[in-house]
Amino acid sequence: MDKILRAFAGEQLQMSEGAETKSPRHKQLEEEGYKLYNELREKLSAEEEELLERLLDVNAEEKSLYAEDQFIRGYRLGVLMTMEVFIGEDRFLLAS
Repeated sequence: MDKILRAFAGEQLQMSEGAETKSPRHKQLEEEGYKLYNELREKLSAEEEELLERLLDVNAEEKSLYAEDQFIRGYRLGVLMTMEVFIGEDRFLLAS
């Protein structure tokens, strides 16, 4: 069951391009990040720069996996909520 959700979360499904837009705050943070990255790169040796690149790659991969897992969890929660609406019962809730 995870296959389609992981493909959907990982943007591996064919979908229309350009449907997403970044908020002004997102754009601002992205620009600030590029600026700081370039400032830092200028101050690093080649070895330090390579280490920074490796760190950023690992960090990006970790964030991507976390986002994928959160998407799947949220999607499943949404499906459970939809099931409850259609069934009209609360049998999916833990006993209080």
